[in-house]
Amino acid sequence: MTPDVEIRLKGLPVSPGISMGMLRVEARGCAAPPLRSITPEETPHEWDRFEAALQRTEEELNSLRDRIRKVSGDMEAAIFDAQILFLRDSMVMKALHKEFDRRMQNMESVYYAVVQNFMEAMRHVDDPYLRSRVTDMADVLQRVLRNMAPARSAAHAADVESHLLAAYDLTPSDTADLDTSRVLGLVTEVGSAVSHTAILARSLGLPALVDIPQLMLKTTNGQQAVLDGYNGLLILNPTEETTTHYRHLQAQKAKAYQALVEMKDLPSETRDGRRIRLAANVQFAHEFDAIARCGAEGVGLYRTEFFLLDGSSRLPDEEAQYRHYRELVEKCAPHEVVFRTLDSGGDKLPFEKEDAKEDNPFLGWRGIRVSLSRPDIFKQQLRAIMRASAHGRAAVMFPMVSGVTEVKEIRAIIDECRAELRARGEAFDEQMRIGVMIEVPSAAMMANVLTRYVDFFSIGTNDLTQYTIAVDRVNYRVAQMFRPTHPGVVRLISHTIEAGIPTAICGEMGGNLSLVPLLVGLGASEISVGTHRLPLIRFAIRHLDYEECRQMAQQALQASDSKTIRALSKALALKSYPSLFD
Repeated sequence: MTPDVEIRLKGLPVSPGISMGMLRVEARGCAAPPLRSITPEETPHEWDRFEAALQRTEEELNSLRDRIRKVSGDMEAAIFDAQILFLRDSMVMKALHKEFDRRMQNMESVYYAVVQNFMEAMRHVDDPYLRSRVTDMADVLQRVLRNMAPARSAAHAADVESHLLAAYDLTPSDTADLDTSRVLGLVTEVGSAVSHTAILARSLGLPALVDIPQLMLKTTNGQQAVLDGYNGLLILNPTEETTTHYRHLQAQKAKAYQALVEMKDLPSETRDGRRIRLAANVQFAHEFDAIARCGAEGVGLYRTEFFLLDGSSRLPDEEAQYRHYRELVEKCAPHEVVFRTLDSGGDKLPFEKEDAKEDNPFLGWRGIRVSLSRPDIFKQQLRAIMRASAHGRAAVMFPMVSGVTEVKEIRAIIDECRAELRARGEAFDEQMRIGVMIEVPSAAMMANVLTRYVDFFSIGTNDLTQYTIAVDRVNYRVAQMFRPTHPGVVRLISHTIEAGIPTAICGEMGGNLSLVPLLVGLGASEISVGTHRLPLIRFAIRHLDYEECRQMAQQALQASDSKTIRALSKALALKSYPSLFD
């Protein structure tokens, strides 16, 4: 075989950093099999294994077709006829023979690559019926690979070693299931700066690229690669010269970042003395130790759904939740932990099977609406959080609140939980702070009324932006319209802060170095970001002058377009801490 040639793929950098290692390539719903080279003597055995897998798959599909025909009729059963035809499609078989002879690799890898090629071609045809067949192809691919799995090589170490993860896209459930202790970086074929992949990567400090054309066709499981999250490059089969260059650059960046980490005990305040609490957004237990290591003043947002919706069929009971929340509260002492109650529905994993599909789940049964409609589950979580508050400082806040009525219902349920805990003789903090997420424009507009019922606000800038300007942040057709500096969004943030109670920024805006001057100038009392961003944001705050930020923010509030607002804030950022943009 000829030596691999270095290939450079361009993508959109959404999380900075450099990572080097082996690629693990995952198709939508189907992980790429491990790759290994084979000898000519192994060829007959590989074809025998493949034929056996095809026969097992055909038997499965025939059985499914017959079962569906009995239950639903011929029309529904015809779906499986189409899959059976694709299973031995002559064009696929011809391409498979050609690629197998050329690559001389195990059959799983070659079949995976060939079918992926066909799937990619089908995604771009004009005929909607043909495009819909991609799902059938993916299902057949997954079945064949599963039926070859018993004979998989020990080369599946790619599944467990540290790796760069490459995928067509990552869904919310994909991101929730990631083993973040082994993932070095993320690359996807589609995506935007506000996709789930991008948000997760920034939260965890993982380098990431999205929007890499034909990524699935151009990458192979087990390839060596370099991910340059600064310049938007994925380098396949890097030369020794390239690897050496990036090792030096990686070391320089790590040294500069470590210098920022060592400032963790310095106060988070502007040059003219305005104090801003700098807290952490966390979602996984393995992040707990990083909270103190990065100098966070506690947790400004703990996303409880990642613990609650861990893939099991049942939610953890009150005792299990209490132990988990208590661990976090004790680790953060003497600082406060703000627990966001279950944010399920919409783009999150449901904890129960829905009776009917929602046409627009982002405007449907999600956030606090789920909790209020399931009071037993809601009270179980509230009691667990309240019990944890006896072991340190805890606060609770509620997602997707749209107005006063919901807050009154929440307060009534909290009072019931207090009474139940007193009756049980359980200790809890009677003065535990209560807050709401400001994510819906109606809540922002009612902020001055909501202050009568809650102690603090936390602005979720991602959802507030998408709801204010009616842009789905993960819809690639309109993602370019998602602008947190839209004048309507900025004015709602200002209106919320002016209501007069402590207000945190916990969305993506808070971790954007270019927008920190704007948030400081608008009067935010707290910024909560992923642990990896904390040292950077602290450095930025310490090099800003609040009065200068305030004057700039007043100009921004008079601006008529997002570009002007973004430019005003970035100019002040570049002036105040230029080294962070190198």
